[in-house]
Amino acid sequence: MSNKFNYDAIFSKKSSDNPINIVSHAKYDFAVAYPAPETLPMDGLIQSLATAMDTNSEKVSNEMAYYPHILGSVELREFTSQKLRDERGFIVDKDQIVLTNGSGEAIGLVIQALTNPGDIVLAEEFVYMGTLNQFRKFGAEVVGIKIDDKGIIPDLLDKQISDMITSGRKPKYLYTIPEHQNPTGSSLPKSRREEILNIAHKYDLPILEDDCYVDLRYESVPEPAFRALDDSGIVIYVASFSKLLAPGLRLGYFTGPDELIRRSLDFRVGSGPNQFAAIAIDGYLRNNQESHKNNFNPLLKEKYQYMNKSLVENFSDFGAEWSNPEGGCYIWLKMPEGCDISSIRDKVFSDGVGYIAGTNFEADASGRIGHNYARLCFAFESPEKNRDGIKLLADLFKKYRVAN
Repeated sequence: MSNKFNYDAIFSKKSSDNPINIVSHAKYDFAVAYPAPETLPMDGLIQSLATAMDTNSEKVSNEMAYYPHILGSVELREFTSQKLRDERGFIVDKDQIVLTNGSGEAIGLVIQALTNPGDIVLAEEFVYMGTLNQFRKFGAEVVGIKIDDKGIIPDLLDKQISDMITSGRKPKYLYTIPEHQNPTGSSLPKSRREEILNIAHKYDLPILEDDCYVDLRYESVPEPAFRALDDSGIVIYVASFSKLLAPGLRLGYFTGPDELIRRSLDFRVGSGPNQFAAIAIDGYLRNNQESHKNNFNPLLKEKYQYMNKSLVENFSDFGAEWSNPEGGCYIWLKMPEGCDISSIRDKVFSDGVGYIAGTNFEADASGRIGHNYARLCFAFESPEKNRDGIKLLADLFKKYRVAN
């Protein structure tokens, strides 16, 4: 037998030998980022596929026999165009919509089209770690923006950009999750969005708007999208079907100026996303979107209420604070200054409760501001497990002397 081949001198400089991340689950899993299996409309999606085949089997078979259109399914793009008009308040043609393998691919394509190594990108000081990983992968320097319980603070954003420009560090664009932000759960009021748009124009700063949680709202109505408030092309809009239906379907989308779309697609490898999934989503949502939301969001609200009530009962004496979202999947827990719930995360996980420590969401990766924060997903577990898991979490924080 020959000696084992050694690739050490062959690997590209860009490659890195990272461990394969296999997701594990605690007994009470508040670390996940998706809804519970009981909310997934599997029967409806399967029926939609069957109906499509029964209605026009030749057309469906022909579509499945070829690679998908580079923009993705025409029918689903038509539906998405109508959905954006009716629900998010802006008009965009189907040919200005790009379907992607989840919103993560959409964001990655746009990042590559806009970003050179060393470019500075602004984001909320705590923001979704998946996007942070993509920024860093493609060489961007991420700078965090101060936020409060309503999201980005326009006055501070304006001053921060001005100071950065004065020091020769002009940011290139702004990434934000304005609706039910991940991880904080905040939603930007319309008035702040308008102020931020004025700031964006003042500094020629495009806005990459990640609206992937907008369908998950159980209080009031969503705020208008940045894209609905500005049709100049300064806003690039990204969203997803994954959170509303099933993350495993892996279908998201983005829209923006024509040149931005063309340049983003230059980084796509292969054709458009899964046609089979697109047929199922299109057929199901055309007939069932509102009924699905009417079933899904009340359950989401109940799960939130159980977790929130348990936090009140078990964490109030700690001096802890937490967000009160009107939708989405997450509560943002803040323990008092000096508490370190980052370093004990693995121990707590082994004892039965999973959460994501705040250090994972730090935009600038300083490691200085997130130790006393945790993201708690209430969407995955049952209401009862949300209640019981939070009680156990409080007991474990006492066990590891995080809190008295």
